[in-house]
Amino acid sequence: MNIEFLKRRSQEFFEEVEVLLKRKKYNLSAFNLEQAIQLWIKYLIGKKIGDWPKTHYLSELVFQLSQAYEKEEILKFFKDNELFFDSLEDAYFTSRYFPKEFTENTVLKLLEKSKEFLKLIKEIIGEDFYEKEFS
Repeated sequence: MNIEFLKRRSQEFFEEVEVLLKRKKYNLSAFNLEQAIQLWIKYLIGKKIGDWPKTHYLSELVFQLSQAYEKEEILKFFKDNELFFDSLEDAYFTSRYFPKEFTENTVLKLLEKSKEFLKLIKEIIGEDFYEKEFS
């Protein structure tokens, strides 16, 4: 099964986060960030087991990622940063269906923690999210 499109889409969503931040489109920026992380996790799971989960819940996806690679460090990061994952997961639903407004500060914090998660995944699994370093 060709899953490379998930990696490309994930990177495309991630690239748009900073563009949308500069345009003060914080809800869309948060949504794109969630999509980037969600699709990246699905890509990694799919690459390992041949198919990706159909859930949209990051809590389930991170657990499945940890299981697929047999890496407890991933689950530990999740537990240590559960509020981050909850906020990012909220972006998937609330940015579209509820009147909640994300602030610049919130999105910047989500972005910072997302980069930390992506770096951790690179260290643990050895899979680069992006060829260039994060700013």
